This record gives sequence, structure tokens and C-alpha cells, in this order.
Amino acid sequence: MSKTTPLGPVLLVVDLQQCLVEGDPSEGPRSTPDLVQNVASILSNWRSRSWPVIHINHHSLDPADPLHATQTETNAPHPCAAPIGDEKLFIKHVGSPFVATGLPSMLQVLNDENGGEKRKLVVIGMDGAQCVNSTTRHAADLGYDVVVVSDACSTYGISSWRSGGKAWSAEESHDIAMSMLDGYAKVTVTNDLIDVLGFQ
Repeated sequence: MSKTTPLGPVLLVVDLQQCLVEGDPSEGPRSTPDLVQNVASILSNWRSRSWPVIHINHHSLDPADPLHATQTETNAPHPCAAPIGDEKLFIKHVGSPFVATGLPSMLQVLNDENGGEKRKLVVIGMDGAQCVNSTTRHAADLGYDVVVVSDACSTYGISSWRSGGKAWSAEESHDIAMSMLDGYAKVTVTNDLIDVLGFQ
């Protein structure tokens, strides 16, 4: 009996929310100037193939935080990544969406549809050094094959924990963050993504 062709990969859209994508001027510029266009391109491709898209948003527990649930303008999904149709949106309160959300259960359903084989996960979103990092590492620890699309993720600049220490620009921080994920995941770019996944 021939092996069943694996179903398409699952796209995890992480924290692409208004205040993170557009940014607070006090945070400085984010990396990846083409983020919005690349995200839109990937989502369009996934939707045209009817592959699963799962959105993850972060809600802070601090009422003063722009990501708090009451801050509906700033914590809303960015227009480039707003869920459509029956695309599921999970709310998390920590770095990893695998903690205290319905994501693991939904992935199990998708895996069952794939004959029990874990579906490949593709991660895009923000922040490359924070929740994208947490999501990717947690998924890899659970045995998922993960692909991270570097130019569909973005990162803000990072400063050393040491007083007077080095500060890294947003682009430097993004490159470091993506490099740290290489090994936990396959890191690629939008134009190469479908080839990397083995589809046409």
C-alpha cells in the first residue's frame, strides 16, 4: 500500500498585533521593512491552498499595557494578519502559545487528520527574540518539524542587561534571534518557503 501524501503544513501567525507591528516610537524601529508584504503573501498562499492557518495573539495582564484586553485598538490583530473565515485565534498570556491555550488540542486534531503524523509547522510573526523564539523552541521540544520565515518575522532592538552595555539594532537583534533558532528549526525566507516545504 502506498503511503498517504502528507497534508499541508500549519501556519502559526504569532502576535502580529497593531502595537507590535506599527510600534511605539520609544522602542525605536523594528526590523524587516517588508514584514507586512511578506506576511500578506504567505497568508494568501496558505489560503489559496486551503492549508490550516492559526492565529495567536498576546494579551498582557497589566491594564496599562497596550496589549491588555481592554486596549482594543492597540492589541487588535494588524490588518496584514487579521483572521478570516474559520481561522482560529488563540489568546496567550505568556511567551509560548502551547501553555494554557487550545493550540495543542487543535494541533492534535490536525495531526489525526494526517494519519497521526505531526503536521509541519511554519512560524511567522513577532517578536523574533521573544514569542517567536518561545513558540519555535516549544514546538521543537514537542517533536514538531518547524520552519521559521525570517523575513515574515520582526524584532526590536535589544540592549545588554549590563548597565552601559552594548545595544544591538533591530536588524542585528533579528539576525541574532533567527540564528539562535537555526537548529531548532529550518530558517528560510518568503521566496524560498514553498520549495523548502517540498511543495510546488
